[in-house]
Amino acid sequence: MLAQGRDESGQLRAWRVGRRRLAWRPRLARPRLEGADGGPFEIVVVVILAVLGLGHLLNWLAALLATSVVWPYRALSGRWPVVAYPLDSSLVATDQGGDLPHRRRVAGRVAAMELTRQWVRDIEMAGAPGPGDR
Repeated sequence: MLAQGRDESGQLRAWRVGRRRLAWRPRLARPRLEGADGGPFEIVVVVILAVLGLGHLLNWLAALLATSVVWPYRALSGRWPVVAYPLDSSLVATDQGGDLPHRRRVAGRVAAMELTRQWVRDIEMAGAPGPGDR
């Protein structure tokens, strides 16, 4: 679920809020090539990017495979992780400040959905999930 709210500085920010569905979510670093001229250096860079792309694909496949084990465990145990994090990746978990993802494990899917709705209301009203929800 997406939620938008204004932080203390008045800037509008978007957050993703909800139950954690995958065992983990793979991230991809995106290098940029500007001013490419088609030289041998670029061929090496393209090969490296292809290998990194394969690594990213393997990371996604591992996350999906692990999820096939984690999802039934969560359903049987009744403990669901709920997360909220800003969509602007430059604001997440930086050493200079920024917002850490909010996480909490709750008992049951109904409780997870209620916590999600509460955090969305908090974000819309105060710009972030309630205090003490880290």
